[in-house]
Amino acid sequence: MMKKVLSAVAASCALLALAPADALAGAQQERMKRCSQEAREQTLKGDARKAFMSTCLKGKHAQEAGAEAAPVAAERKASAPATEAQATAQAPAKRADTAKRKACNQAATEQTLRGAKRKTFMEECMSA
Repeated sequence: MMKKVLSAVAASCALLALAPADALAGAQQERMKRCSQEAREQTLKGDARKAFMSTCLKGKHAQEAGAEAAPVAAERKASAPATEAQATAQAPAKRADTAKRKACNQAATEQTLRGAKRKTFMEECMSA
């Protein structure tokens, strides 16, 4: 009888120690938030963002980040707008790009383009 009780207690302790699913999910969510925030700070998009997120979520980014943290931080400061005037000068260009993207998207929708044809159309429209 005592052996059964002890084995049941041991088994339940082992299950509790091995299955903190909430803790593991929380750690993964925190890593996802951190990686996503870093990708946003670096203004990564498309394939570059996918590659960054993949390495970051695997934990490889953290190892590389220690060696490259200072140069990346310096590069961000150098590439960041030095003054508010520069930032406001860039704003009209972003608005024009957004307006062009909307117009191209509307034209593609009117032509009922889908898939690869739509992608090709959008690329040509945006580059024109």
